[in-house]
Amino acid sequence: MMATYAQIDKLRRRVQLYESLAVLENTGKYESKRKAAQDKLAKEEAALPKTGNALPANVVLDVKDLCMYFGGVKAVDGLSFQVKKGEIFGLIGPNGAGKTTVFNCITQFYKPTSGQLYFENKSGQVVDLNKEKVHDVILQGIVRTFQNVEVIREVSVLDNLLIAGHRQYTSSLATQTLHLPLLKKEEKVVRERALKVLDFMGLTPYMNWYAMGLPYGVLKKIEIARTLMCDPQLIILDEPAAGLNDTETAELAALIRRIKDEFKCTILLVEHDMGLVMDICDTVCAISFGKLLAIGTPDEVQADEGVRTAYLGNSKKKEA
Repeated sequence: MMATYAQIDKLRRRVQLYESLAVLENTGKYESKRKAAQDKLAKEEAALPKTGNALPANVVLDVKDLCMYFGGVKAVDGLSFQVKKGEIFGLIGPNGAGKTTVFNCITQFYKPTSGQLYFENKSGQVVDLNKEKVHDVILQGIVRTFQNVEVIREVSVLDNLLIAGHRQYTSSLATQTLHLPLLKKEEKVVRERALKVLDFMGLTPYMNWYAMGLPYGVLKKIEIARTLMCDPQLIILDEPAAGLNDTETAELAALIRRIKDEFKCTILLVEHDMGLVMDICDTVCAISFGKLLAIGTPDEVQADEGVRTAYLGNSKKKEA
């Protein structure tokens, strides 16, 4: 029987589990189990049926003629763009331009009215995201944050990350019910990963604090930290600098670059802070009323007359 993506993702996490245990316990006793899981993973990935979809070289996400209508409102109207592997891609536009709606379509929170969304997942398969259920998109390697901070305020910062890491477990229901040794080992690995992410994000001093009452900038970091617990391939950040002061924004810019480099992932972000966008993005896509205005390097987009008009209005004076 052919394995599902969920089963393949579980095999991938099992390989990572044995690799992590070998490092934590400084032993080679897990090598045979790691190799068996790796061989089975390779076999199942090779057996996956061809999707018939293809992407250009070095492209991880392809958005084609995306439309999202709410009755007579065209929130997104024929939008197309491509995101390359390992880049920071910025999506900008005035309020109401349709930016967050694009994100919601990519993650299948909204099912698009029309258009195609192709993504190269962890197995190297080009999948049609429109055919995925919203709770299965994470299996393909896509994680996101939200405009409004969505942390669990009633638990500690560390527990927020441990909860986010629940998809990393491979133990069966019976193993978890009986609390067998494998579960204990997985708990150890997930906790160690959480501690490393906390340190990476500069959140270690807050690890035992309840999220409730922490400064807004810290809450923003916690939400980004939770995405790093999910072994992401594409991280979608929705206005990560909203509500931050200049110092916090500069720190965020450096942090996003480090995430891209150290976690080897692609980043797609919506942001209103043009200083941040122009500073960190490799490619910028500007939209207005759901339509493409311009796409290119930050300098090219910044110099585009259509973009300047959308943001600043028509600067040309009417002739007398």
